[in-house]
Amino acid sequence: MNTSFFKVGDNKVELLEAMGPESAIAKFLAKKGEGIHHIAFDVDDIVAEMARLKAEGFVLLNEVPKRGADNKLVCFVHPKQTNGVLIELCQQI
Repeated sequence: MNTSFFKVGDNKVELLEAMGPESAIAKFLAKKGEGIHHIAFDVDDIVAEMARLKAEGFVLLNEVPKRGADNKLVCFVHPKQTNGVLIELCQQI
């Protein structure tokens, strides 16, 4: 996918572009239409935050942090447990 970031005060808005019809973003758009795909939160220690959420019963979409957009470590929380909103944890490397 292609990403673009726009700084708005202390926050950033990330725009996502699907690069093919089988990508996760293309499938999301086909199913739900345009709109918010996910909300991201910066954390100081992503591994500790993942352990805390897992201990509280949240399902994580990846077991270990992976490198994501904006050169950060990322992990996603399953949207079925967050009222349908995909949550991303981000840690600056």
